[in-house]
Amino acid sequence: MRRQAWRWADRLWVAFANLSMQQKLLIVFLALVCLPLVMIGYASSSYYTRSIQENTTDYAAEITSKTLLKLDDYVTDLYNMSAMPLYNSDFLDWLADPNTTFAKEQGMDLYIRNLNKIKPDQVSVYVFDNYGHVKYNIRTGGKRTDLDEVAGEWAKAAKKADGKPALVSLQEKAAGAGNYYAFSVVRELKQVKFDLSPIGFIVFDTNISAFERQFQDLDAVTKGETILLDENDKVVYASDRAMLGRDLSGDDSVRRAASANGAVPVVIEGKKDIVTFARSALTGWKLLVYIPMEEATRQATVTRNVTLLISGAFVLFALVIAIAISYALTRPLSKIKKLMQEVQTGNLDVSFNQKYRDEVGMLGRHFNIMVNRVRDLLEEVKQTQSRKKEAEFAALQSQINPHFIYNTLETIRMKAELNDDEEVADMTFTLGKLLRYGVNHEEQRATVGQELEHLHHYFSLQNVRFSGKFKLVVDIPEKDYGLSCIKLMFQPIVENAIHHAFKNRLGGGTIAIGVRREGEDVVFSVSDDGSGMDAARLKALRERIAARRPPLEGGRGIGLRNVNERIKLQFGETYGLHVDSKEGEGTTVLVRLPNRTDGEEARRC
Repeated sequence: MRRQAWRWADRLWVAFANLSMQQKLLIVFLALVCLPLVMIGYASSSYYTRSIQENTTDYAAEITSKTLLKLDDYVTDLYNMSAMPLYNSDFLDWLADPNTTFAKEQGMDLYIRNLNKIKPDQVSVYVFDNYGHVKYNIRTGGKRTDLDEVAGEWAKAAKKADGKPALVSLQEKAAGAGNYYAFSVVRELKQVKFDLSPIGFIVFDTNISAFERQFQDLDAVTKGETILLDENDKVVYASDRAMLGRDLSGDDSVRRAASANGAVPVVIEGKKDIVTFARSALTGWKLLVYIPMEEATRQATVTRNVTLLISGAFVLFALVIAIAISYALTRPLSKIKKLMQEVQTGNLDVSFNQKYRDEVGMLGRHFNIMVNRVRDLLEEVKQTQSRKKEAEFAALQSQINPHFIYNTLETIRMKAELNDDEEVADMTFTLGKLLRYGVNHEEQRATVGQELEHLHHYFSLQNVRFSGKFKLVVDIPEKDYGLSCIKLMFQPIVENAIHHAFKNRLGGGTIAIGVRREGEDVVFSVSDDGSGMDAARLKALRERIAARRPPLEGGRGIGLRNVNERIKLQFGETYGLHVDSKEGEGTTVLVRLPNRTDGEEARRC
């Protein structure tokens, strides 16, 4: 275990050692200054958040208990109101009398109406006698449409309580204004003058709006939701009306709130809540208040964010100072590094500006001495290579002309012997142009237009020699005539086609020259419809052009190799010739050059 820890420590040290000096200084600064400051800020904000959470929980538990006490007071008032008819002998006499008179009806209606005015939120009062009669007073809405159904439940609850008030929770009430939920207080009424026999019962049917305002105020304080459960864990009231009447006996938060009062943390739909609860000793009902942790700690979150923001501002300010200092210290080293990278790419026209005589300044001074020495050595090598290339170019170019001049003069000699006419003079004139263009070695480059003019002169002489059996097709736009190329580029390729592609053919042939662009390059194609060659001969030709195989016996076959080598000498190794051929289908020579005009070449030189 200890050995593994040492290995990890060694890896961390190696990673740290491989960083730049500026990165090392910043890491040291962060470790010594910024990290402790951030940790202190985080610890203080966490403590403040925890304190706010505890205070909020205590406060919510207190107001939950107070709200439940108010609800108990409301129910107690209803209990007391249900006992008021027992102290009105006239009302009890009317209720016990089976006969119906106008005075009885009027008196009972007046008493019930006055009874219904005591509590402002009371909805309706129902009075039932033992003869199937019911009297009622409705404050809002209308008479229950399901009165016959609930009357039986009320009667059972009243009889079971035996003169004491009974609480019937969460009954769906059907009225003219629509369906809503209510709870009812039921009390059996007895004849107090004689034998205390039951003579009926009274019901105070109450809307949830009676205590809804208190719960809404509670929700406004806690930013959460409130749920009131009866003794059977059935929802009597909920901030979410869709939960009314739902059985929550299996809910985790309800099971955890089993004691008389307290608070428990819960997770609902991935969000953390605090549930404060209290149980009523009067009704057995339980009040649960769900407080979102996010809302409870919102102020603490704001305080934490402000603290972290201020700390971050100080850290950022200190970091800027540290970066400035580390940059000032490491800038000379970075400068030397960039200069070395420039030298690595071949740019020797660099120099370190030495301002100070410290260690970095002395390093820069020796760097300048080294670069100057390397520049002098490269200049010597460049001059040597230049002289070598000029000599090689002159030698390569001189290989072309003697063979061509010999063939041309032989043609003129034979033509002069056969025909003493003006055609000989034209051929001699054309030959002069060819000689003046080819023998001049002072200019190693030409334009495509000049090459095509020279090629037309050459082709006219060859057609005279071979009785016009060959056809030259040039498909090069005039806008490309200004492109730069080497001298005597097309003529050796065309000459190679005339002497090899059609040597076994009695009829004529066609040579086509075209051009296309590929990115920054231009590619000329010289194609013939001659006999072509098989794969073995094509491979041997490609190797002779690339100088990987010696020329044929007697120096034959050097034309294409000569052109390829001169292109590479002038433009670089990425340019030159490529030959494609199929036996019986002809041969195509591709010439790849940089896409530059003669003016651009002059500026480069």
